[in-house]
Amino acid sequence: MNPTDMQKDSRKFVASLQTYMRKNALDAFFVAELPNVRYLTTFTGTSGYCLVFRDSAYFLTDFRYKTQASRQVASCETVVYSGNLFEFIRKKFFKGSKEASIGFEDTLTVGMFSEAQERVSGCKFVKTSQVLEKLAAVKTKGEVERIRQACAISSTALDVLVQEEWRGKTESELAAMLEFNQKIIGASGTSFETIVASGARGAMPHGVASGKEVTRNEFVTIDFGCFYDGYASDITRTFQTGSKVKPELTTIYKVVHDAQLKAIATARAGAKASRVDEAARDHIEKKGYGKFFGHGTGHGVGLRIHELPRVSRISEDVLEEGNVITIEPGIYIPRLGGVRIEDDFLVTKDGVEQLSHFSKDAEYYISAYGRH
Repeated sequence: MNPTDMQKDSRKFVASLQTYMRKNALDAFFVAELPNVRYLTTFTGTSGYCLVFRDSAYFLTDFRYKTQASRQVASCETVVYSGNLFEFIRKKFFKGSKEASIGFEDTLTVGMFSEAQERVSGCKFVKTSQVLEKLAAVKTKGEVERIRQACAISSTALDVLVQEEWRGKTESELAAMLEFNQKIIGASGTSFETIVASGARGAMPHGVASGKEVTRNEFVTIDFGCFYDGYASDITRTFQTGSKVKPELTTIYKVVHDAQLKAIATARAGAKASRVDEAARDHIEKKGYGKFFGHGTGHGVGLRIHELPRVSRISEDVLEEGNVITIEPGIYIPRLGGVRIEDDFLVTKDGVEQLSHFSKDAEYYISAYGRH
């Protein structure tokens, strides 16, 4: 996706926010969350804000990003400010205004909110929740392609890793190798801290890589991802480092694999996200492992590694065409180990399209890692 197309998308996103503002009687909307700022502007720097009005929009940044903004931001007029941000906003945009209604994200810090109220006096600040996040949940074609590319980078990086000798290496070393592979292939960075949990540590769903050495005949769960052009991938595979693992590990691998397939078959536009979770959870419960599956089945992926919609038993979200979600059931048994399998999917009217591609065949893992 070339920059011109990205900028066209950002203009559409600003227009969607302005439509929301008109429907909800908001005169302005202040955006501080950097992923939301990037969504509206394509700006990739680390300091910038959006102030959107019903018929105009402004990107506010300081001198350091003047040149960068001139190259990236087309959906908003760029304004370079100095001094206190809210004092500048008051003087430039609200001087003489009375009772202007300004929407703000509920993620705004208490300190920033208090300062905004104090310095932009005479305006009414209206708290909103997940307005931009809900708009961003439905991806454009270009956004999907960037996620697809992030998935391709991660899958290729993992394929490179499995060709390496794991004997004598720690979880942290494997994580570093995988992260290096992604960067070399084209990632801008990791989308979250890489999880490598081997042996009994596999019972920790978020067991980030440690100094434990990976040994023969155990399971190793690797959960990782990368950013490509701002968009994330999120993939998990559980590997077998030999053919003589404890039989129950082989059993739960099949249970998790089948649970993911059932969730995949349930997901489509119009389906309740909770129903997708239920499909995976019911299968795991029927096999007697329900108490060992304690997290949701998935989540949205985009500019953030965790976005809407939520795919969990308590979710009220309904899947829409254009959502990108993970499906990642797991089983975690203390002192034994665990299994999680995760892929990224594009929701379509007829089902889902898998965006991440790497073998999930347990026999492949046995043959590939039998040397360890």
